[in-house]
Amino acid sequence: MIKSFSDRSLAECWNTGACRKVRPDLRERVLRKLEILDAATSLVDVQRTPSCRGVHALHGNRKDYYALPVNGPWRLVFRCDGGDFYDIALEQYH
Repeated sequence: MIKSFSDRSLAECWNTGACRKVRPDLRERVLRKLEILDAATSLVDVQRTPSCRGVHALHGNRKDYYALPVNGPWRLVFRCDGGDFYDIALEQYH
């Protein structure tokens, strides 16, 4: 279940559907991935979802975070504690 966002515009998109700062070509995919995170009871649930096969742990100073590919260089980055997802942000990694 989604517990928090580190990106205020992404939180607004999720809570109200007003995705003003999320690129129009990414909105549907981002919302679909957020629905998957919200319905999941563990990280394994996310990893077993066919559209989320690219989930991977990050390294270095972000070793407690995971990345979920959205499209091209865009990904959702989050922390996971049991079945709860925290500090979700939409990032471009290139």
